[in-house]
Amino acid sequence: MRRLLIFLSAVLSLSPLVLQSQAKPQKDPLNEDEIDQVREYGDRPNERIKLYAKFIEERITAIKQLSTDKKVQYRSSELRAKIEEFTRLVDELQDNLDTYDSEHADIRKALKDLVPESDKWEPVLHQPPSDPGYEFARKTAVEAAQSITDQTKTLQKDQEKYFAEHKDQAGKNGTGPS
Repeated sequence: MRRLLIFLSAVLSLSPLVLQSQAKPQKDPLNEDEIDQVREYGDRPNERIKLYAKFIEERITAIKQLSTDKKVQYRSSELRAKIEEFTRLVDELQDNLDTYDSEHADIRKALKDLVPESDKWEPVLHQPPSDPGYEFARKTAVEAAQSITDQTKTLQKDQEKYFAEHKDQAGKNGTGPS
């Protein structure tokens, strides 16, 4: 009976730590300056989309550099962090695209650049050598890259069709994300 009580007290003393680690929110992929920039462009869809693309491109550049620099300390964890940031930024961009599309914001200018840009992201994610430290993160990022590429191409076609039929709506910003 005494062993059972000791065991239960040990389990109960550890349970808040386990619950706390499970409830820990993901770190925002943007720093404070980047967050301010995104907020500033909330009412300008084309600029906001280009800003997200810029931030994603910065993560892609970091992934390229980490892939080739074998001297970087904690390379595997650094790659995982940048890959996870890439995925979260792509998710944010997709949420913004969905919102702008549902509000019929004219984002054709941003899509003109984003479509070919997004085509280049997936191949970079395949560059780092296989490593169990970031393999799951890479798989998720590759799926996100494929998804954003498909979404931008479809959205570009949909936007062209919509604004051809609704010429009076061309150039409108919609309400956009908050």
